[in-house]
Amino acid sequence: NPEVATGDGAAIAYRAGVELCDLEFVQFHPTVLYIKNHLAGAIHNNEVNEVNKTGFLISEALRGEGAILKNIHGERFMNRYHSLMELAPRDIVARAIFLEMKETNSDFVYLDITEKDKEYLQYRFPNIYQTLLDLGIDISSNLIPVSPAEHYCMGGIKTDISGRTSIRGFYACGECASNGIHGANRLASNSLLEGLVFGRIIARDIVASKESLRKIPHDIYYSYNKLIDHTDLNYKEIGLSVKKLMSKYVGILRDEDGLAIAKMEVEKHATKILGITSTDLVALEVKNMVLLAKLVIESAIERKESRGAHYRLDFPISNIQDAKKHIIKRIKQEEQK
Repeated sequence: NPEVATGDGAAIAYRAGVELCDLEFVQFHPTVLYIKNHLAGAIHNNEVNEVNKTGFLISEALRGEGAILKNIHGERFMNRYHSLMELAPRDIVARAIFLEMKETNSDFVYLDITEKDKEYLQYRFPNIYQTLLDLGIDISSNLIPVSPAEHYCMGGIKTDISGRTSIRGFYACGECASNGIHGANRLASNSLLEGLVFGRIIARDIVASKESLRKIPHDIYYSYNKLIDHTDLNYKEIGLSVKKLMSKYVGILRDEDGLAIAKMEVEKHATKILGITSTDLVALEVKNMVLLAKLVIESAIERKESRGAHYRLDFPISNIQDAKKHIIKRIKQEEQK
């Protein structure tokens, strides 16, 4: 996800009383360019920061074309994790890379496509080839340092197939929505189609329902002018703490003990911040981060099985009885503001 994605859509909907669904399913892209401390001195710091900031994705199509994964010792390792090796589903590849990094005490692994000719790579992957070349990596002769990174949330605002939520006149589509088409483990590239298709469906539904929608009472509004922050909280520090907690305990691999720690720490932040009003944009975003983190953790604790992008070390098997179970989060009436 880009840095601007702080869960605002889902948090706003939740506070309004809309149901959220399947928040525990968070997908990690297996191969995101990793250059922190890796190309020191080779490129300018501003270029490093810009790429790290955008989280440049090394497409899975490279593995489809024959790229192989190697650990920092130059050893191919996917054969130890799955029979399909590099062509295994992305959640399996992401977990394998994560475990291999842990085993070798490293922050990245390598993606190797040097068996392909330079001309072919320039033609087949022009953007990836040129971007990495600008950073000093010629993928026809150099290994690509990569690591998994959080990429997509399958859960979100619960909708039906027309994008309607549990509040009449409130629609959602895209990554903030959970309409069921992604299941527990989104297929590559279909999120763009989802946005296009459901955006069109919603527009048509609004046009068809415009007369009834006009009758919805307009009693929900928000005034920035009335919000004054009387606290001295360091919102950026809280946001950074939440990021670290979620990465450490609610990431690719989860278990009851880690989730319990994350829940306890995030609830401490929630006690301090969720009841505070503020006009500061950072404060508003961090409040949304804290709220959504809390709900994701609760959902991950509740699903005591492994399914798709949700993997529990203490419950590694998928429970067929839970296959059609959705975990719904709705705000309590006394908490709604």
